Amino acid sequence: MVICLFPGVVSGLSLDEALSRASEQAITLQVLAAETRQAQAIHQQSSQAFLPIISTDAVWLRADSSLINAVPVPATGAPMGLQRIDLGPLEGTLIGVQIVQPLYNADALLQRKSAELNVNARRHSEQWGQQAIRLEVARQYFDILRMQEHQEAAVLSLSAAVKAARLAAAGYQQGLASRLDMEQSEAEQAAGEARVAQTHAAIWQAQYRLKSLLGIAPSTSLELEDSMPFPLSPKAIVDPALRKDLEAGKLAVKAANTRTNAFEADWFPRLNLLARQQWVRGDEPLDGADSWLVAVTLQWTLFDGFGRQGRIAEARSEAQKARAELEQTRRRIHREQAIAMSQWQASFSTWQAATKSVEAAERATELAIRRYEEGVGSMTDLLAARARRDRERASLIDSRYQAVLSGMNYQLQNGYDPLLALGREQ
Repeated sequence: MVICLFPGVVSGLSLDEALSRASEQAITLQVLAAETRQAQAIHQQSSQAFLPIISTDAVWLRADSSLINAVPVPATGAPMGLQRIDLGPLEGTLIGVQIVQPLYNADALLQRKSAELNVNARRHSEQWGQQAIRLEVARQYFDILRMQEHQEAAVLSLSAAVKAARLAAAGYQQGLASRLDMEQSEAEQAAGEARVAQTHAAIWQAQYRLKSLLGIAPSTSLELEDSMPFPLSPKAIVDPALRKDLEAGKLAVKAANTRTNAFEADWFPRLNLLARQQWVRGDEPLDGADSWLVAVTLQWTLFDGFGRQGRIAEARSEAQKARAELEQTRRRIHREQAIAMSQWQASFSTWQAATKSVEAAERATELAIRRYEEGVGSMTDLLAARARRDRERASLIDSRYQAVLSGMNYQLQNGYDPLLALGREQ
């Protein structure tokens, strides 16, 4: 009931729900889908290469000229001779239906093939965009969880700082601690409060970025249901899949080459079948002029002012550009795939080392606390141990986040769903 009354409140958002919402609301995917529809529309237009064109026309005419007055015509009866009659003004209607059926149109057929290749290329680009968006949604989703863990760690650190400040104040009142210890503990407590405020602001910013991607109003509260996953051990992919962006580039090159062939095929003549039925109604001289026409037309443009040569040169340049972009994409993919595994291995090792460092920092902090309570250690040593523990905790949170992202990125760079790195079937 509360959710219905206050639509700005979100009870919970799982990762699957975020991925589903992104597939509908992400602006990048909407643009890619629009480009795919545009390519499909161009492909539909190219169907004129083999489908007939049916048109109809209606004309009202009136001929009133001296050229049709006093027209000599043979006289009827005997004796034979000529007589002059006036045929104007003439007034009538002309209605016709015309069908043009292409028989052979080489350039139009090749243009249709190029349009079909472009549609397939746009579909592959859209699929690649969907995979990339899945990685971006997961990254922003886990970034919020990472900042929340930072906030929890900051709150724990602040709680410990408050206890240390109370301990130092009590020791100072009893003459067991110096004023410097008390001032240091109070400064540490203030710094802990600042860190909590900073993490709160960072969470708000991370949530705003995810809301913007998913099309959620900024004022809507966002509660994440899933937790940060643990990274999987790096495992090389034996059989990488063909990446969608590379496949799109290959199809774009084929489409550009086919388009060049289409402009070159403009040198060939066009052969069409023409059929026309015409009805004429009007004054007596026009009546009975109905006709049916069937013809085969041959259209051959021998010279068009170098327009054809310019189109061919432009198409060749576009094809050369597409081939260069494909080579650039291929080199970038090889580089990204080689780097992705090394990043995954490095981040996973960093996370394992950070886990051990946190355990050691926790033991060192407990020892520093006992030493200070027993009057053996100093507040400086205690604060230094706590600062090191806080740094190690933050490093553990960040390294875990980076290891998860590196695994997802490795899957994406090899042509698979990035969420396979989370150990879940998508």
